Amino acid sequence: MNVIFDLGNVLVRWDPVAIVRSVIDGPGAVRLAQHLFAHPDWLEVDRGSLTLEQAAAQAIERTEVDEPIIHGIYAAVAPSLQTLPASVAILDDLKKQGHTLYALSNMGQVSAAYLQQHASFWSAFKDVVISSRVGLIKPEPAIFEAMLVQFGLVAADCLFIDDSKENVDAALALGLDAFVFQDAQQCRGELQARGLLGV
Repeated sequence: MNVIFDLGNVLVRWDPVAIVRSVIDGPGAVRLAQHLFAHPDWLEVDRGSLTLEQAAAQAIERTEVDEPIIHGIYAAVAPSLQTLPASVAILDDLKKQGHTLYALSNMGQVSAAYLQQHASFWSAFKDVVISSRVGLIKPEPAIFEAMLVQFGLVAADCLFIDDSKENVDAALALGLDAFVFQDAQQCRGELQARGLLGV
């Protein structure tokens, strides 16, 4: 089976509030995290139409937050993407069972380059599609279609795992098998139920 993994909150930690608090802690950290990472500009970073530097400049313009703080927060994003060991163990087990592994993630250029260089699990993937490299983002059907073309696969031969129900629903609508990732134990159970991993 071809198993396609999302990255954030599946194989690596994604915690915007913790990212902000690593630079400036206080009662406004949650609000600032939402303002930076739930803003449409962040989607454009994921799409590759805005660089981190451009997103930072626009965030500085629309907020009263000091420039060094905004730059510090954005600089902290990539190093914050720490591996989730229990999930990586699932990757290893799937590989041992002979399954072919891929990744499809909404992620900016800087974060993707960081993981490609530093994440030990990256080499487990036969191929990877990163949103900012193709100019498309999940849950747009076009990114799944581009992924299938790039990987040389048909939807019926793929299982997609993502922490977003919206993304999973988009994959299901295109004929992939898919489920929502909650935690490593639940993920392992889903894979066992499909006969992809031993109990």
